[in-house]
Amino acid sequence: MKNDLTCAVVRDLLPSFVEGLTSEETNRAVESHLSVCPDCAARRDAMAAPAEPAEKAEQSREVDYLKTVRRKSGRRIVLAIACTLAVILAGVALKLFVIGEPASREGMSWSMRCDETAMDLRVYSTWSGVAYCRWDLKNNDGIVRLTAKQVLPSLLYDSADHRERIPLEGVREVWIAGQLIWQDGISISSGTMDLYAAKTPYVGDIPALNRVATAMNIQSGCGPYTNSLQTSHEPYGWTLEFSNIYTEKQAAWLDETMEYDLAPLMMALVENLGEVSWTYRTQDDALQTRTVTLSQVNEALPRPVKDYAASPAELQQLCDLLQG
Repeated sequence: MKNDLTCAVVRDLLPSFVEGLTSEETNRAVESHLSVCPDCAARRDAMAAPAEPAEKAEQSREVDYLKTVRRKSGRRIVLAIACTLAVILAGVALKLFVIGEPASREGMSWSMRCDETAMDLRVYSTWSGVAYCRWDLKNNDGIVRLTAKQVLPSLLYDSADHRERIPLEGVREVWIAGQLIWQDGISISSGTMDLYAAKTPYVGDIPALNRVATAMNIQSGCGPYTNSLQTSHEPYGWTLEFSNIYTEKQAAWLDETMEYDLAPLMMALVENLGEVSWTYRTQDDALQTRTVTLSQVNEALPRPVKDYAASPAELQQLCDLLQG
């Protein structure tokens, strides 16, 4: 075979040449052409390059597939997280601004005006950032309950001020947000309800006495003290031992406050309490002791002091008497 093969002939021979199927004479002619023809030499090199093993190619395809799956899974995870967060945030916003929670007496205040037929009630919040909504008024056998939901202010609910006119025919009690505010024709203050809730039957129950004293604001009003109890025989006694040093003017005020305000309340709120005492030191370091008995308190009131603990309305009457 002549050695001046054309490119077309060489390209036809290359498959057999690369596989080693051509004769020596053909090989020499092809090699001679390849030495002077870069294009044909490049084709020969491409054909002679080792083929990628089938297993490796399959593995490569599997890796590419897994990468694609991971990318898609990653996008799905990110989307799922974003959707979950959006749902949570929407739920929180719905709870805070729309659904809310039952309104409670904390931060709530009210005023009322009653005539023979109805109560004009105004409710508002002393806290900023509070709105009331979905007011509901129910009368169950003479007990009226007014409830609402408390939410954060928004365009939907932006006010904490509410007015209600409540017919009073046959009504014995009016409650708002779990707080008794009117009973048997008497307006009940939240402070009186705190006192009524602190009632206890026994002098010897120190935790209960501390709750009574806290409801009466004794420490903040009169000064720090320790308790001393007499429970061995009647009359059972409760002594407040004040630790401050009092001037003559302060001592006079303390004696008056204890005798005419606090001691009667203490006897009303502690069922078996028959004697209230208090001690303190004056500026000349003299220890002073004062005592008020149950009989003394009863003589100063229109009726026995224990009767005033029968109901919130009765207790409110006692508070009004003592403050007047």
